[in-house]
Amino acid sequence: MTMPDTDDLEEKLLSEVGDLMSREIRTVAADATLREASGLMGKYNVGSLLVVGGGQYLGILTDTDLARKGLAQGVNPEKDRVQSLMSSPIITIDIHRLVEEARALMKGKGIRHLAVTEEGKIVGIISLGDLIRYYAATFKMTE
Repeated sequence: MTMPDTDDLEEKLLSEVGDLMSREIRTVAADATLREASGLMGKYNVGSLLVVGGGQYLGILTDTDLARKGLAQGVNPEKDRVQSLMSSPIITIDIHRLVEEARALMKGKGIRHLAVTEEGKIVGIISLGDLIRYYAATFKMTE
């Protein structure tokens, strides 16, 4: 087995967040029930939803919020609202930052999703899963 070509590896390590992020931003209303939010995550096969209210992004709700915070607090998914569990403020990273910076930010904050911004506006989402796929492909050993 050999390592990937050094020049190719160096180029991949300089990849920007914008190369990996999803531009499909899935949202949920702040006053939606947790059951509705969970249904949207399942429907779209995503682990996070940006929370909207009053025409702006208010926070983020993740599958981890539902599982850890929701279960720990004994929420009622039929009655309790997204705003009761969402994380705010939204942690963001600029679209032109390096993928390694996104990894470090996620690790430092203990989170799995970042909103990606361009000129201060949210334009996408990058997740821990995106990073894992990226690193797996980048460091894949060749025969």
